[in-house]
Amino acid sequence: MTALLLTFAWAVPLPEREAGKVLDGGRDRGLLAHLDGKLGEEWTAAENFLASYTQPPRRRVLRKRRLSIRAGAVGLPCELVVTWHPGYHAMTLVLATTITGAAEGPAAEFDLAIAVLQSLQGRETANGENGLHGGYGEKTFPSLLKAVTHVFEDLTKGCGLTEGLSRKGWCVELRSHDGHPPAQRVAADPRPYYGLATSDEGWRFVPREVARDALGPAWGTRSFVAAYPMAGGIVCLNSKDSDYVEHQDELMRGPFGATEPYFGIDSEIGGLDHGMLFILERVLIRMALADQWLASMKKSGSRTRLLRGSLDDILEMLHSVLPPEVDSLERRLVTSMGVERIIAQLDRQAEAMDEETRYAYENTVSARVTRLTVVTVVLTVVTIVLGVLQVVVSL
Repeated sequence: MTALLLTFAWAVPLPEREAGKVLDGGRDRGLLAHLDGKLGEEWTAAENFLASYTQPPRRRVLRKRRLSIRAGAVGLPCELVVTWHPGYHAMTLVLATTITGAAEGPAAEFDLAIAVLQSLQGRETANGENGLHGGYGEKTFPSLLKAVTHVFEDLTKGCGLTEGLSRKGWCVELRSHDGHPPAQRVAADPRPYYGLATSDEGWRFVPREVARDALGPAWGTRSFVAAYPMAGGIVCLNSKDSDYVEHQDELMRGPFGATEPYFGIDSEIGGLDHGMLFILERVLIRMALADQWLASMKKSGSRTRLLRGSLDDILEMLHSVLPPEVDSLERRLVTSMGVERIIAQLDRQAEAMDEETRYAYENTVSARVTRLTVVTVVLTVVTIVLGVLQVVVSL
């Protein structure tokens, strides 16, 4: 049996002074709770094994039953994890749901997952209670994005944020337990995976070679994992089985005397295994910060100079927290999601500002030289006149 695990993430810049209002304020108002239980244990195991933070993220989860997803009369499980990343001064929201066991077969699960992706991007249902819709508290909304937006507005109330949920991406993980190389499934028919990667409901009518070329080569450091980074995020097939878990446990007991919890993760959070969700978070944070800086540079009358060294430092921090073998997937996702284009735009803007700064400096120096020249000429004339007067007087 294959479960389709869908996580959808947003990133928003958030200053430190506002982080407490969101996390502590959300807790005090009964919106947020600590990330504990099975979800917290799995998340901690993945972060402890894969990531190295100088300042660990602060993660909270929206309390149960506040946010809901319904497709007609069917409800989907739903978790919303809210995180502040102190090293980057940014917040991420991660919505996770699971789609499994559709009576019509796997194709229907793909269709429902794509509909959820579209609803999270703002597509609204015109089918009332029978359509796909989101709920928050006692209210029902025609799209999941509107429901999450209301959560975001409640959490950030009083913070004065101008950025909204614009920087987004997703990770879809197809989780099976048979140990078979998943790339074979993609080779047999790449179209549904292309549909998940692009949220394209018309995947059945996409030529197979087009879908295959769009997905590109698979990334994976294990025979049972195949990941495909795309402009929208990551599609991953993970067929980790019990043989692998047992072998890794036995291997760890020898030199270390205990098993490593990470190897046994069988999470309902798509992308938590193998760190793909952490990669998605960081790439979205890059985009959000770059967008914020670009907007500040374009403000009329703002002559704030972009410090490229600071930008490079942030990008290097974002680039170096995962193991090298996972880092290659991050580099591919950076390219696929267009981060390099944003950074290039920042560079061009910085160069233009540098040119303007140099031009202004040269004009200032030129004006000062001109004034000094005029003063020198005047003093020279005065000196000559005084000399002439002295000669006349002496006569």
